[in-house]
Amino acid sequence: MAHWIKAALALAGIAALLVLLNAAAGILTTAVNQLFTAVLGVQIGTETTTGLWAVIDQPIRTYLAARTQHLAVSASTAYTLWQITGLAGLIGGFAGSTGARITWTAWGATTAMVWTTAPADGRIVATGITTLTWTLASVLALRGLSLRPLVHNHIHNAAPQIRPEIHIPAQPGPDTPPKNIRPLRH
Repeated sequence: MAHWIKAALALAGIAALLVLLNAAAGILTTAVNQLFTAVLGVQIGTETTTGLWAVIDQPIRTYLAARTQHLAVSASTAYTLWQITGLAGLIGGFAGSTGARITWTAWGATTAMVWTTAPADGRIVATGITTLTWTLASVLALRGLSLRPLVHNHIHNAAPQIRPEIHIPAQPGPDTPPKNIRPLRH
């Protein structure tokens, strides 16, 4: 087959693959958008949680509701994405995924959201509770993480080979001259 025919078929195949990937990305984007918008709206000022979780949750809901007003996504979508990201980082970090551990570490910036939105009287306490909760959960997410470098030394055939045998080279006979002596040629 001629090279130009092979090149034309390869380009046609790549173009068809790109069209299929574009269609799949559109379908996936629509599905994720429908999933996120199906979540109930974020309530500002409405106490939906109680206890220590409310100290963390309410400032985050308020922060996201205030910062997503001019965006194409709703506050409930941003809140759901925030929760999914944290859960994926926690579970993936527990499983040992490096990317998930990095995500979990970056997700700890949640304390900045709590700091900026919590009431001035309880800002330090709310940020402290958020930091302590994230730190305790980090025990699970960063389980087994070591900061020591891991060194692998693979030396092949480094051990001496000891065999229980005696090897004696063949000895020249009395009529054959040794191989290391060459006669002079004139």
